[in-house]
Amino acid sequence: MTLKADYRAILKRGRISRNWTQDKASKEIGISRSYYSDIENGRTIPSGQTLFAINEVIPIFLPFNDADRVQNEEVEENV
Repeated sequence: MTLKADYRAILKRGRISRNWTQDKASKEIGISRSYYSDIENGRTIPSGQTLFAINEVIPIFLPFNDADRVQNEEVEENV
C-alpha cells in the first residue's frame, strides 16, 4: 500500500468505527461532505490545516496526548 492508500484506509476505518456517515464526519471536522468524500476516496490531498482538523476528530496520526502517555509509562517503569 502507498502512504496515500494507507491514509485513506485509516481515515475510513476511523469513520466507520464511530458509525459515522461521511456527512457526519465532515460536519464534525468542519468541511463539506463532498470535500471529505474526495479526501477519503483519494481524489484530493487535504491541506495541512485540514489534516490537523481531521486528526482532532478522527486521530489518524499519533494522538496529541500520546507523548504524555509514553512519558508517564517511562516514569512508572522507573519507580
